[in-house]
Amino acid sequence: MATPNRILERYRNGEKAIGVQMSFVSEVAIEVAAKMGMDFISLDGQHGALTLPTIETVCRICDGFGITPAMRIVDQSEAAILTALDRGMQMITVPNLQTAEEAERIVQFGFYGPLGRRSAMSQRVAYSLSDTSDSREIFKFTNDNTIIVPQLESKTAFDNLDEILQVEGLVFFAGGPQDIAQSMGHPGEPNHPECVAAYREACEKVRAAGKHMIGDVTVSVDAFRVIYDAGKALLEEHGRSCGMNMV
Repeated sequence: MATPNRILERYRNGEKAIGVQMSFVSEVAIEVAAKMGMDFISLDGQHGALTLPTIETVCRICDGFGITPAMRIVDQSEAAILTALDRGMQMITVPNLQTAEEAERIVQFGFYGPLGRRSAMSQRVAYSLSDTSDSREIFKFTNDNTIIVPQLESKTAFDNLDEILQVEGLVFFAGGPQDIAQSMGHPGEPNHPECVAAYREACEKVRAAGKHMIGDVTVSVDAFRVIYDAGKALLEEHGRSCGMNMV
């Protein structure tokens, strides 16, 4: 069978999964992360420049080295969900969930039956398995190793959260501080007290429902941030100022 989802393995063992966030694709970085013993790599397909062939190459490398591929997709459409999963992604983050109806559609698009009605199936999914003779086993293995993480990043999502949390199939959620702030009338102020309080209340509701914020079960380093921080420190060590000011 294909590589099991390492994030879920760690979660089921009561551990946090450790990974690398990448706003750019580096095959070498993926290989190094896997050989170091990290559990996952995560790409940004909403704000990053990723093509489908690149995504599939990343998934093939991850499968070969036994590390879980994850990405944020561009939107919550069936096409966006299906193409990411069909390329081999085992965790997708779905932006801007606002209603229970949207949550139900996401589940339908992202899982095979009986939970959903995901279209079957890409050659990439089939090639990653050692035995494709029983479609029922393929569907079960894939469902059992797929994570869909909707982002709660608006006041509307918070207002509808009780209904959203009743949708079967969604166990993990994420936030979106900048978009929360915009939706609450505080653009560019993600640390505004009203925004922080609303997000904290939403997280408490998620956990009280027996579900999780993805940050409860994963921790990662940002590859860009690692380069930036190391480069800035090196410049300052040699008496030079950094030409970029990142918060």
